[in-house]
Amino acid sequence: MALTPVERFLLAHLLYEYGGRVYFTTGREPPEVALAGFLAEDFVPADDRRYQRVKSAFADALRGLRDKWMVELRGFEVVLTYAGRAEAQKLTREQYNRLREKFARA
Repeated sequence: MALTPVERFLLAHLLYEYGGRVYFTTGREPPEVALAGFLAEDFVPADDRRYQRVKSAFADALRGLRDKWMVELRGFEVVLTYAGRAEAQKLTREQYNRLREKFARA
């Protein structure tokens, strides 16, 4: 089961920045869209023109990760599964930090 680069990056982001578990709130949006917006704000402010594009890419990646059983979305929480944690750890913290820096400049 191949992961997209965005899916792999999000797994590593959830692991290294949040310890594999995030609690979030939703308004009228589906959970993966609300969570994608929350995570997108880690990289670009909500008023930045790139925000909607990042949020949309993250929402698609979260749906893919859920469908591949890499994350569990339950109520107001997302948790890495055992398989998701194992995949996230394939990207070392140093590799993740380099990607994060590169992403922030783009």
